[in-house]
Amino acid sequence: MRFLPLLVLLSLTLFASPKEMSSFNSKFIQTIIDDSNKKIVYSGELWASKPQNALWVYQKPIQKSVYVNGSKITVIEPQIEQVTMRTLDDEIDFLQIIQKAKKVNDDQYSATVKGQTYTVQFKNTQLLSIAYKDSYDNRVTIQFTNPVQNKAIEANRYKPIIPEGFDIIKDR
Repeated sequence: MRFLPLLVLLSLTLFASPKEMSSFNSKFIQTIIDDSNKKIVYSGELWASKPQNALWVYQKPIQKSVYVNGSKITVIEPQIEQVTMRTLDDEIDFLQIIQKAKKVNDDQYSATVKGQTYTVQFKNTQLLSIAYKDSYDNRVTIQFTNPVQNKAIEANRYKPIIPEGFDIIKDR
């Protein structure tokens, strides 16, 4: 659950980009480096659509699906047969990111919100990566491979299907 806030943040940050984006799909590699240079690398696929719908499917090193639907988040963890559901509070005001995002150069934008700086990298309008330092002082970078932007994604993709028999934890 330690990286759950960053998933939510990244889902919201995706729509905070100064580039116009109504939907996004891509394979990703998420690298988290802590203050002692210990590195954890996750990989998977992301689907996201306005308004604030996202599905992060983690494939390695663990399997996990994270559904973000507005202010609700559902995490399905098959290996431990558990589902966590929670409502997001005021963890991030993505409107502030939109308002504060400033062009650094042709392909890079930066915004500082609540003391955290976010760097969003593009190449020819294609989203390549998002990087920031999380609340645990970890350096987080998510790199996207072969992104597809502004192509319709069916709304039912964002509807969690909870397997029978999984433990359900409701937080808040």
